Amino acid sequence: MINASYAGTSAPVELSVVVPAFNEEQGIAPFLELLFGVLRSCCTRFEVWVIDDGSRDGTWRELTVARARYAELRGLRFTRNFGKEAAMLAGLRCAAGQAVVVMDADGQHPPSLLPQMLEPWRAGRAQMIAAQKATRKSDNIASRLNARLFNGMMRVLTGLDLTAASDYRLLDRRVVDALLAFPEKVRFFRGMTAWTGFPVEYVSFDVAPRIAGTSHWSSAQLVKLAVTAVFAYTAKPLGMILRLGLIGMAVAVILLLQALYSWSTGIAVSGWTSLTVVVLFFGSANLFALGVLGIYLAQLFDEIKARPEYLVGDELR
Repeated sequence: MINASYAGTSAPVELSVVVPAFNEEQGIAPFLELLFGVLRSCCTRFEVWVIDDGSRDGTWRELTVARARYAELRGLRFTRNFGKEAAMLAGLRCAAGQAVVVMDADGQHPPSLLPQMLEPWRAGRAQMIAAQKATRKSDNIASRLNARLFNGMMRVLTGLDLTAASDYRLLDRRVVDALLAFPEKVRFFRGMTAWTGFPVEYVSFDVAPRIAGTSHWSSAQLVKLAVTAVFAYTAKPLGMILRLGLIGMAVAVILLLQALYSWSTGIAVSGWTSLTVVVLFFGSANLFALGVLGIYLAQLFDEIKARPEYLVGDELR
């Protein structure tokens, strides 16, 4: 296990902080300064794992420089961009803490919230502390629209209301071990933590402006994430296809009855336009259904190949 060499021999690590980072060269140093300032005021034994998700800028260089300043700083650098889910998984595998906090490196997850998240966990009231967004005033219109699109897709297709949810959360060691025991490679962190059913408390925070740079999430990337999350979390789209098929059968029966009535009464058959629309609609629905099945098959294909979720190019110890 990677985390064994970092657990220490004197006292166990109370808190591990996992920070996925991608192209955060300009903001990673001030973020680490804020983070370590808070951690040193509320924890005696902690570690910070920054997972460089194949950044194409100087993020890794900044981390190697920061290592001389922060003895508790650890890091992994992926060989390429494998995605945030893979970065979070790598961090959870490395973390040695009795509790693990996952947070973003752009500063929008405020480190100042950590003492408030630690309090209910230390008191034994909950094994998961989920930070929820109170406001998104710092986001531009495009970012808010992207978030609404993503949350809407998740609410309709999975039943999960992620309107205020974030990946900023504290997990007890039991929760982390449960997540690491899941065998699937296609993962959705927020959905998986909710699925575990461990006791959870919520804290609110205002989304702060990014320390530097702009968001790397585009509408296309959020749609891709939503599609991956939906099909990794639930089989509900297959049920939707079944219901669509039942609707098609009902429409077909109605049209058959209408045709029989027209034939028996000698009324000329009309309605070719409506019939064409119905044929086009259900023809398109068939293609949509094949696409849904194709996504599930693609995920099965990824699982069967059993390739690693990521490859590590460098380590920072």
